[in-house]
Amino acid sequence: MRPPYLTGDRIYLRPMLLGDREHAAAWFDSPFPVNAARAEAFLKEEHTQGWEPPPLLHLAIVRLAGDEVIGGATVDGPGGRTGELLVRVAPWLADGDEVRAEVLRLAVPWLRDEVEMMTVTVPIAADEATVIAAAEELGMVLGARLREHVARPGDRVDLLLYQALNPRWQVRDG
Repeated sequence: MRPPYLTGDRIYLRPMLLGDREHAAAWFDSPFPVNAARAEAFLKEEHTQGWEPPPLLHLAIVRLAGDEVIGGATVDGPGGRTGELLVRVAPWLADGDEVRAEVLRLAVPWLRDEVEMMTVTVPIAADEATVIAAAEELGMVLGARLREHVARPGDRVDLLLYQALNPRWQVRDG
């Protein structure tokens, strides 16, 4: 199940599946390890279909070569006009920054142009130069800087909030 519009050169994004519980260490956003049973409970809780659209949209980040789940992306506010894209890549990956950059290149245009969100906000740590370059390549603008917000081993770095503004929603003066 690979959506063609969310497929890049090395990865693709797809909805979470129950079998993704086996790879929860890659996508579950927590400072503590999670086991498959807890991940399965999370997936069942988060993907209960009701009348209203879900408040969060969870997507698996999957490597094209081998269909390995290597992370997860969460869209906060998928049914609204504004949203936040949170990207979690397996911490043991050597190419984590490149994967996060490719997720931005796939998800931001989709959310802005196809889902027609007014703004898409993406938090990026200030030391992730590859991801920042991808955001700027997409025309995203720096909206805010939270000083020393992200903990790193023996240090702290700023958290940058980049925003993609949908030109269809911009109001022109005069």
